[in-house]
Amino acid sequence: MVKWDIEDLLVYAESSIERAIEAVDKGRRQIALVVDEEQHLLGTITDGDIRRAILNKLALTESVCQIMNTDYTWLPVTASKQIIEKTFKKNKMIHQIPLLDDDNRVVDLVLLDNIIGTEEKENYVILMAGGLGTRLRPLTDDIPKPMLTVGNKPILEIIIDQFKEYGYHNFLIAVNYKSEIIESYFGNGSKFGANIDYIRENKRLGTAGALKLAEDKLNGKPIFVMNGDILTEVNFRSFMAFHQNNKFDLTMATRKYEYQSPYGVVNIDEVKVRSLEEKPSYYYFINAGIYCLNPEMIKYIPKNDFFDITDVINSALNDSNNVGSFPIREYWIDIGQKKDYYQANEDYNLNY
Repeated sequence: MVKWDIEDLLVYAESSIERAIEAVDKGRRQIALVVDEEQHLLGTITDGDIRRAILNKLALTESVCQIMNTDYTWLPVTASKQIIEKTFKKNKMIHQIPLLDDDNRVVDLVLLDNIIGTEEKENYVILMAGGLGTRLRPLTDDIPKPMLTVGNKPILEIIIDQFKEYGYHNFLIAVNYKSEIIESYFGNGSKFGANIDYIRENKRLGTAGALKLAEDKLNGKPIFVMNGDILTEVNFRSFMAFHQNNKFDLTMATRKYEYQSPYGVVNIDEVKVRSLEEKPSYYYFINAGIYCLNPEMIKYIPKNDFFDITDVINSALNDSNNVGSFPIREYWIDIGQKKDYYQANEDYNLNY
């Protein structure tokens, strides 16, 4: 269990959004509490509030007052466990409740997981593990890429463990290249505290084609789809809540990518120079290879044809579906090349 202190969660009203991000990350409770100098609670900032601020391109130097929620749920520090549990059940969208004293000062924070426990989710997680890993050869000559070890575990096992931490235990693994290695290692998942079945591709079907083969195995609930070569510390419960709360049909994880021009940039209007920027920085959001989608989206995938997840997204957009972006600000790495694999191992050894 991660040790924490209530002080780690507190930020002052004059603090920046960047400071709130630090509090959310340090406190590991997906929330920051905005207080005055005497620790009176003024508002709350959740992980979701921060992600919306990023998508809305709010500068991280802006005040936390721009994004804090002043209509928060709280309880007196004297509240019984029964009252706390009842409050959580009544407000199904909240996962943390601040406890205040008689003067509205923050004393503690209670978590849904600690009161009710981590609820086991029925949603399926589909992991794409059928790629050839060509760019990682010779490392993948005798082993599929998702079975390469980072630290002391295969990448795929690390991913499964992270989903389990948030209550997701039902997995479908799409396999093709050297599939017997994956199936022999994981079996039906019982040794790993999970339920694992396989989607066997007889030919390469792309990042979405395998979903069509899984259609009959699903239970009508939103599903996660994730590439089997990604390591991240994203909160999958927050991701699912973001998808459902915003009523998206499909939500793709995105990551801010910043690029600095090595040159001075000249802004020109016809033949006139309007301004000069010395080595400016630009940023955009890239596809992070993790998706949450409603099962209805599978209707866009043809049977037994090569079809990528980007094709599903474009079909959904063309059909006026609600497609969302969930910005990842946590650790994330796509292990596509050897340098990425070595970096992932270095990161793992430093942090775990």
